[in-house]
Amino acid sequence: MTIEISAAEFAERRAKATAQARERGLKGLLVCSRGGGTTDRYGDVMYLTNFYTAFPYIPDRAPDWTARAHAFVLLPVDGDEVLVCDTAVKEDWHVPIDDIVVAADMIKSLVAELKARDLAEGDVGIVGADVLTWGTHQAIARELPDLSLSDAGDILETLRMVKSPGEVELLRHASRIGSRATDAMIEAAKPGVTHGEVMTAGLGELVPAGGMLYNSFMSSGRGGANAASVGGAFPTYGAEEPLSDGQWFHVGLSGVVGGYYFDHARSVSIGEATAQQIEAYEAPIAAVQAGIAAIVPGAKASDVAIAGRRALEARGFELEGGFLGFGHGVGMGWDAPWLIPDDHTPLVPGMVLCVERSVRHNGYYGDFEETVLVTDTGTELLTDAVIRRW
Repeated sequence: MTIEISAAEFAERRAKATAQARERGLKGLLVCSRGGGTTDRYGDVMYLTNFYTAFPYIPDRAPDWTARAHAFVLLPVDGDEVLVCDTAVKEDWHVPIDDIVVAADMIKSLVAELKARDLAEGDVGIVGADVLTWGTHQAIARELPDLSLSDAGDILETLRMVKSPGEVELLRHASRIGSRATDAMIEAAKPGVTHGEVMTAGLGELVPAGGMLYNSFMSSGRGGANAASVGGAFPTYGAEEPLSDGQWFHVGLSGVVGGYYFDHARSVSIGEATAQQIEAYEAPIAAVQAGIAAIVPGAKASDVAIAGRRALEARGFELEGGFLGFGHGVGMGWDAPWLIPDDHTPLVPGMVLCVERSVRHNGYYGDFEETVLVTDTGTELLTDAVIRRW
């Protein structure tokens, strides 16, 4: 399935970002992202140019190469924009920006382009400050001592929150692929099967569809007086103990299709479900569905979190775990807004949100996550993985 964002839309995105830089009195923006075959923090450059570098990160060996696996976009408020990257753009790639500089010594080329575009001194906003390595920043600072970089990441954060119709279609497609992979994993979770074999079932759906795995949180175990759980960390599906009858099992699967993320979670029993297991599975479903129901015209991100927490507590469950939010925006990564009590961002049509919750109770674990499009009247569910298998 091919869904392509037009060159005009990419140009409009860059123009909007540049206009915001001008309004702030900045001379321009330096946008930094990272690829290298990973699916983490590539979004800002790809959002502006549709470029992704597949070359892996390797330690700098100047002057032969520096800052590999990175890409930069320069957006001067007065002057020509440019993409600085470490791999050549192939003819069949859709990278709609006129000026592209390819170099192995990325720092040298970046400094030269900053000078050429009157961005070598004064106030320039940086987008992707958390991606730019300390070593690269120091090398730029040595070459351009009069350049003052200030964090302007919120410019792209704001632009990326509301999706265009083309982006919505890409996210809808990604969610369908993610749903099929999630279903395949849940269906593969049988006695005698390892977490790795469950993951293989998911990849069997994801890889042929052109998708990439981002992460796969999963664990299994038993609740009650002798509660025990099994899970891996590196990789997350590396636990060697096979599933056995009577266990609970959950998976939180995220990945990328066509540059856009999906993020889903489901739970299931190995064998016949017990009442205690079902109670743990139903609590996060109730919380997520209550949060989604709170997405109405005039609602804020915080309303989703509050509604979800109230539904959770009404069932006697506490809010706990490694992530206390009820979700986030989704696009070319985890986008704003964040579904937490102190994020009062208005929810507007065109936002795509992942609403999630996991619970632990008496040694049992339940996990559930859905993706929704915010519409004029409420939401459209993009996830179509099976909800209940008990």
